[in-house]
Amino acid sequence: MRTLAVLLIAAAHLAIASRSWAEDIVVLQDGRKIAGTIFREDEIAVFLKVEGGEERGIPKVRIAEIQRDAKVGKSAPLAGAPKPLAQVPKDGNAPLLPDPDIEKKDNQEIMEKLADLGDSSRDKRKAALERAKELGFRAMPVLLSMFNPRRPQSADLRIGALRALAELGPLDQQGAETIGYTAMKDLDPEVRREAARAIRTLKDDRSVNYVLQFAAREDKQIQFQAARALREINDDRAFAMLAQVIPQVSVQGSAPPTREPGREVMLPVGPMGSLAPVTLPEGSVSGVVANVNSPAADALRVISGKDLGGMQMVWLNWINEKIGATTQYEREQMVKKKSLGSKLGQPVAPRP
Repeated sequence: MRTLAVLLIAAAHLAIASRSWAEDIVVLQDGRKIAGTIFREDEIAVFLKVEGGEERGIPKVRIAEIQRDAKVGKSAPLAGAPKPLAQVPKDGNAPLLPDPDIEKKDNQEIMEKLADLGDSSRDKRKAALERAKELGFRAMPVLLSMFNPRRPQSADLRIGALRALAELGPLDQQGAETIGYTAMKDLDPEVRREAARAIRTLKDDRSVNYVLQFAAREDKQIQFQAARALREINDDRAFAMLAQVIPQVSVQGSAPPTREPGREVMLPVGPMGSLAPVTLPEGSVSGVVANVNSPAADALRVISGKDLGGMQMVWLNWINEKIGATTQYEREQMVKKKSLGSKLGQPVAPRP
């Protein structure tokens, strides 16, 4: 009986070992590994059954390698994946080895093809732009790398890269933020202007939103740079958004009770505007006024070149006049039609 139990235990261990022996491991591009059993594979994805019976489909674009029978140590390249380029050893007898610097060399070749984007010759710039269009999305990482402050390129080349990106758009999130950053922070004013023009051409809201978040900051230096970029981009929606975030001015005041008689002044009253004496109270008043100014109002001052104060309604009127929703004449006529009570902020009873 004891011998039978030992044989059963050994058989169980052998079954577990056989399952682990045939385990498949999928290595992702980011280095993570997923263990399980591959039960199906097509041109797009690999389907893996992991522990617990769960089935997962993994796109092949995320897979770096598939290790089949991982316990044995065998590995197989991903079916359907492009084969890596290889280098041939000098002796000609050793097996082909994958080139670890192939991506870097590829980018260097693309950089050489696009170097004429900053050339003084118009024909060479045009030819380099056509080569960038032929490369398509492969050229975008190289074009964006030209704005890396650690590897500075000439201003002419950066301008050519921006024009190429405007032709190759739309951009991804990183590209949109790169040209937004360039429109604010580049040292050359012509490059900043070209970046703003590229944003207008691409109509990229992500770039505008990236600049907007700096325009509403307390830091005056970055706020000025962002407002200057928004002025060059000239997107009315961004101006309206800044006006909307201006906080309302709040006033908290108190007047102590006084027995002093009020001051009598003549003010126009009634529908005909006849003058009548009105008694106004006199005495000391104390209080606190908040939200007189805001970073958004400061940014709009830089954008518009006008000092219209810090009230939200004033800037909304400026936006409406700028886009043609209302004219200055129409706004003046609306003010004239208001009664004295409404102008002073007092409730007015409706006419019968």
